[in-house]
Amino acid sequence: MTQQMKAAIINQYGRSGVLHIADIDRPTPGPNDVIVKVAAASLNPRDWLTMRGLYQARKSLEPFPITLGSDFSGEIVQLGALVSNFELGNKVFGMQPLRGKFGAFAQYVKIDATAIAAKPDGVNHIDAAAMPCAGMTSFQTLHNIAQVKAGETVLVNGASGGVGVYALQIAKALGARVVAVCGPDNADLCASLGADAVINYRQENFEDHTTAFDVVYDVIGRSGPKRSAGCLKPGGRYITTIPSVKTAAVAARSWLASKILPGKRKTSHLVLVKPQPADLDAMAQMLLFGKLRSVIDSRHDLNDIEQAFERSQTWRARGKIIIDIE
Repeated sequence: MTQQMKAAIINQYGRSGVLHIADIDRPTPGPNDVIVKVAAASLNPRDWLTMRGLYQARKSLEPFPITLGSDFSGEIVQLGALVSNFELGNKVFGMQPLRGKFGAFAQYVKIDATAIAAKPDGVNHIDAAAMPCAGMTSFQTLHNIAQVKAGETVLVNGASGGVGVYALQIAKALGARVVAVCGPDNADLCASLGADAVINYRQENFEDHTTAFDVVYDVIGRSGPKRSAGCLKPGGRYITTIPSVKTAAVAARSWLASKILPGKRKTSHLVLVKPQPADLDAMAQMLLFGKLRSVIDSRHDLNDIEQAFERSQTWRARGKIIIDIE
């Protein structure tokens, strides 16, 4: 008889009222998978965009019922036949790849072993679960795409949200001067995370600053390449996390232009986060040694997950929203 578990599932798309807790079959591992008993998971906008049927990258990947949640931390309880880099009982954390089923808002999750990393003993499950999607998005943006150098000026638009709080800290760790854009209620938080300057978006438009920034990291997609062009220095980079046909097309044209006409051109980029255990390892070490911290907006039991989704959809969360599974 198949063992059961509790999970947060949807049987149809909708703004609210479609998410509920159900008893479903526990997953079984494929040859390259592990089964993780989930201690904590974190909520990302991709989760409620999936619930509402608006996340096009996910819409055709799995039929109903869909178990939501991509980010988690927990303990390995089953190994696929070909998995050799982990053992039963290992504490791990990670993010479900887009090609796989999500499933982290459940007591057990199945995930490819190449998408997870070992959780250090000095890092708790809450902080680890908060990091994967939001942290890796900023890590990959600032390290790989922007290639931020010490002394450069990085502006983070949406600095108090789940992605922004990691971006601010990672940019500081790279030696950048960081300008945070947020509301007045979050100015102290951004300053405590290392922001050198804070712009209150209700009183000031960062786009009015002429040739002021080497990087504009628009984690909430409220600006754009054309609107930000004037505030970028020569060789400046505009990067957004919001995927759309338009942002993808602009990024593609920018990449092509940089190959044809190299030099101190301003460029535009779209970041699409991918699970990279090396990035998870690097961030865990930063957290372990006090160079990075997870900012937790709120914690919710699995049975109260609808409240967590409502909170996330306001776009007012300070840092990450956690779902306690254990």
